[in-house]
Amino acid sequence: MKVENMYKRIRRFYPKSYMQWLSNQLIYADVSMSVEKFLSFSFLYSLAFALVAYAAVLILGYSLFALVALFAVFFVFQLLIDLLIILIGDKRGKFVEEVLPDALQLMAANIRSGLTPDKALLFTARPEFGSLEKELRFAASRAVAGEPLEETLISMGKRVKSRIIERTFTLIVEGMRKGGEMASLLEQTSEDIRNLKLLKKEIAAQVGMYAIFIFIATGLAAPLLFSFSTYLVETMSNIGSTLKIGEATRYATVGGLRIGFVSYSPDFLRFYSFSLLAVNSIFGSLLIGLLQEGNEKAGIKYIPILLLLNITIFIVSKLVISQFVTILTPAATL
Repeated sequence: MKVENMYKRIRRFYPKSYMQWLSNQLIYADVSMSVEKFLSFSFLYSLAFALVAYAAVLILGYSLFALVALFAVFFVFQLLIDLLIILIGDKRGKFVEEVLPDALQLMAANIRSGLTPDKALLFTARPEFGSLEKELRFAASRAVAGEPLEETLISMGKRVKSRIIERTFTLIVEGMRKGGEMASLLEQTSEDIRNLKLLKKEIAAQVGMYAIFIFIATGLAAPLLFSFSTYLVETMSNIGSTLKIGEATRYATVGGLRIGFVSYSPDFLRFYSFSLLAVNSIFGSLLIGLLQEGNEKAGIKYIPILLLLNITIFIVSKLVISQFVTILTPAATL
């Protein structure tokens, strides 16, 4: 009873719209845990990591940023949990899309063999269909219990995160209501889904070169350019700091322009470079996902890869440039 009260108190921190959205995502991801329980675990884990980050920042002596780290880590961890649930639901929906044509073909064969639609739906549920087997058994049990088959099929389409699945069962139900032969309707729908999947693969192959170009630009060219530019700025700043120039002549006039020395912090330059590389990796990954699968969320899985690649190339290329320049420009002899 105390645990349930804790769940209710934590639930008050979140808006109802978010609770409804999370409930749908848990259904898509096939998570049997209740929304209140899942949200409570998510909240407590996020709070624990946030408190650890808060204590670590205080120990390091950055007391001014401790509160910022607390809220930042909490919200980032909550975002990561939501993204994980979204990715699981998307992956499950794609798998169901792949096996749905075979399931429809088998259901049509069962109906032609003389089974009623609800029995045909039950015998279609086989282990090789994976996540779809559970949905078929759940829908068949509801149909056998007396619920109309049309409502059962529509509800099954809403439990899987796929527009193709939802539209497929909606079209099947519309055909059934208008008197169409169910077996022929299932076979034709199965063939249409296969043709649609082939068309998507052809489109993905045609835009594949664009995705490769974006991957090279964001994962290779961007960190190389940043390493060159940051090394150039650091070198020019070091040269300028060694020159003994009076305060009155700390600038030069070129035409109508007045150019002076710029002082900067190396920490700020590194923070600026890593921040832009992170933003570049995020939006580059989303764009790749949009080109390949027509959904920007499909590119979320590329974010860690591009981010690690960007940082690695940036650090390694900067070290290589510094060593190469040192070899080409030996120390001057007086």
